[in-house]
Amino acid sequence: MRSLLALLLLLIPLPALATEREIPTSSSKDDGPQIEVSTGVEYEEGNYGSGTKINILSVPTSLTLSTGPLQLVATLPYRRVEGPSNVVPGGILGLPILFDPSQPQSESITREGRGDLEIGAIYSIPTRVVNMAFSGSVKLPTAENNLGTGALDYTLGAEVSKPLAGGIVPFASFAYTLPGSPDGYTLQDSYAVSAGVAVMIAARTQAHLSYRHADNASSLISSDQRLLSGLNTRLGEGLSLGLYGSAGLTVGAPDFTTGVRIGLPLF
Repeated sequence: MRSLLALLLLLIPLPALATEREIPTSSSKDDGPQIEVSTGVEYEEGNYGSGTKINILSVPTSLTLSTGPLQLVATLPYRRVEGPSNVVPGGILGLPILFDPSQPQSESITREGRGDLEIGAIYSIPTRVVNMAFSGSVKLPTAENNLGTGALDYTLGAEVSKPLAGGIVPFASFAYTLPGSPDGYTLQDSYAVSAGVAVMIAARTQAHLSYRHADNASSLISSDQRLLSGLNTRLGEGLSLGLYGSAGLTVGAPDFTTGVRIGLPLF
């Protein structure tokens, strides 16, 4: 049943990358800064090799400032976790969990509260050959109830894409993360790579399909490999809607993830 659900989720188009792609509309403005607030709900489930089912429900809220080729993004999630007490959700590189070695594994419990605040910047450079974007972010230790590692993490990334005829855009991305040094953890620098294709299926709607491989900063968990699919669309003059899901291919990935995102421009 779980495998069937994961397969169905792949048929739901969704954002393939952590950074959203802008869909041009008649309301898009190039003469000044734009601010958008967005929120959504995401659910993921798996055991990640622990032998115990782990459920994570997240409600991320983001504020995005766009001005010319630069985007500044701040995201603060609220999380609810059902699983052993030594499970820390929302690990670096977007990996779903880490195991806290200072906590003994226990029976499944429920924790909820504020997660870590992530602040990042994306700079886009269109060229005649390809479009490029460079990004950097820092994860601040604002989580409560053992919902974070309590350390700063830094990530640098780059993406390249090539618009083709028919609204087809193949893309690839790379991210490299330098984790902090929280007490009790032995973490190493890690990377993530993604490759896929985006297709305009309507004037205001873009679909995505991609594969992602993310190394884990902890030797206690295997790499996260998954297939992702998604759909981004514009509703009316400003409201944006994203639907997404993924299917895990390795033990270190969630069995499945699904979510919805809604964005509203403030001006």
